[in-house]
Amino acid sequence: MPPCAPLQRAAGAWLAAGPAARLRVLAELRQSLDHVADELVLASAAAKGWRDLPHATAEEWASGPLPVARFLVALAANCRGRGPRVPFDRLFLRGHSAAVATLPDAPHRRHHGGLALVLGAGNVTATPLLDTLEQVFLHQRAVLLKPSPLHTPLLPHLVAALRPLVERDLVRIVPGGAEVAQRLAHDPLVDAVHLTGSATTWLALAQDAALQPKQLTAEVGCCTPAMVLPAVFADDELLAIARQLAAYVATNGGATCLAPRVLLTARGWPQHERLLDLLTAELAALPARQPFHPSVREHFASATGAAAPAGPLPPTLVRDRGDQATTLDGSRELFAPVLREVMLPADVADFASAAPAFVRERCFGALSAYVFAPTTIARRDRGLQELVRALPHGTVAINTWTGLGYGLATVPWGVPAGAALAHGRGSVRSFGRGDLQRVVLAAPLRPWPRPPWLPQHRRAAATLRALTRCYLRPGATRFAAVLCHGLRP
Repeated sequence: MPPCAPLQRAAGAWLAAGPAARLRVLAELRQSLDHVADELVLASAAAKGWRDLPHATAEEWASGPLPVARFLVALAANCRGRGPRVPFDRLFLRGHSAAVATLPDAPHRRHHGGLALVLGAGNVTATPLLDTLEQVFLHQRAVLLKPSPLHTPLLPHLVAALRPLVERDLVRIVPGGAEVAQRLAHDPLVDAVHLTGSATTWLALAQDAALQPKQLTAEVGCCTPAMVLPAVFADDELLAIARQLAAYVATNGGATCLAPRVLLTARGWPQHERLLDLLTAELAALPARQPFHPSVREHFASATGAAAPAGPLPPTLVRDRGDQATTLDGSRELFAPVLREVMLPADVADFASAAPAFVRERCFGALSAYVFAPTTIARRDRGLQELVRALPHGTVAINTWTGLGYGLATVPWGVPAGAALAHGRGSVRSFGRGDLQRVVLAAPLRPWPRPPWLPQHRRAAATLRALTRCYLRPGATRFAAVLCHGLRP
C-alpha cells in the first residue's frame, strides 16, 4: 500500500494554490487526455469484447473521454470566475434545456482540503476520472484512486490521462479489490471517501462506526423508472420514444445506472400496444452483447424470469400480462439489458399521481428517471409538471437521456438532499451551488441535429470523437470536423 503522507503534503499546498496554478494544471490535463483518448476508447471496447459491435465505440466516447473533456472545460471556466460553461451546446443541443434546483449546503459538504479516497465503478471509464477531478478541483483534495478490478486493463491509460496530477503527488492510483478498499478507507490520513458502486458496498461503509468522522458520499444507481404519459402521440413520436427506450436499455449492455429498468404505462391508454410493438422491433434491431460485468447474467435471469442464454444477451422487453403492478420486485437495481413493463390501473387523469406513488413505493433509488410526453405539452402541461415534482429523483429527463445529466458537467448529478441512506448520499459537479434538489432535462422528441448517443446516428463515433478533441484542443480544423460529422447524422 503506498504511503498517504506525500499526498497529504501535496494537498496542503494545493489548497493554498490560486486560480492561475489551477488553470495551468487543467491545461496540462487537457493535453494528457487528448493524447490518450483514442487508446482509452479502444482499450475499453476491447476489454468488454465489443470492439466490432456497431455503436459500441460511440458509447465508449460518450461515457469516457467526452464527459471528462467537458468537465475540464467547465472547471477552467469556473476558475476564471465565469461559472461552469461549455461551448457549442446551443448548436448541438438545440431545443434541450436543463433546470437546476438546489438547497443550501448540508454540513457533510462544507469541508474542503485533505485526502480523499475515490472508489471507482468499473462499468464506464469516465466515472473514476470524473470523481477524481471532482475531489481535486472542487474540494481541493489529493486523491487515492482505487479503480474497480474491471478497469485493470485500463490502468496505464488512466495513469496517462491523470499524469499532471500524478506527477504532483495529487493523485495516486492503487489497484486491488475489496480488501484494499477497506484498508484505504480506514487509513487515518484519509478524510473523505467517495464511492460509485453498489448499494451493498455503500451501506457497509456508511454504517461502519470507524468511518463516521470522515465525509462519506456515494452514487449507487437505482431501479430507474420510465413513464409514458397516456396522451395522444403522433406515430413518429411513438417511434421516437421506442428508439430512445431501446437505446438506453441496450447501452453498455445494460450495465449502467442510466438504463430504464421499469416502464410505466396506463392500462387504458389506447396507444399502449402500438408503442410496445414499436419498442419490441427497435430492441430486436440492436445487437446482443456478451456481458462484461459479473452480475449481468444473474440479473438478466431475475428480470426476465428465465435462465439467461449462454452467449450474448439481447436487449429485452418483458410485457405486463396483467399482474406486474403487484408482483414486480423493484427493491434493487438489476444490471441487465431488460425493461419490465408495468401497466398501472389508472386512467389518464390519475396517471400523474399514480406513477410517482408507484415509483416511491416499489422502485429502489433516487438517482434518475424518465418521462415521455408529446413535445407540444412537454414544457407547459400542469399534470406533467406535478408528476416531475412528485418524483424522488435527482435527475428527471423529459423526452431525452438522463445521461445528459451525467455527462454535461455543468449540472449536478446525484441524489437529492435528504434521500434515504440506502440510495446514496450527495451529488457531484455542483460547483458550489448547494445540495442537489432536482435537475430537470427536457428536449423535443425529435430534435435536430439527431443526438449522437442514439444508434440511428450514422456518424455517432466520429461526431463524439471530434467533439471531444475540439473541447481538449480547440481550433478551426477540429471544429470543422465536429460540424462535418455532427450535422450530417
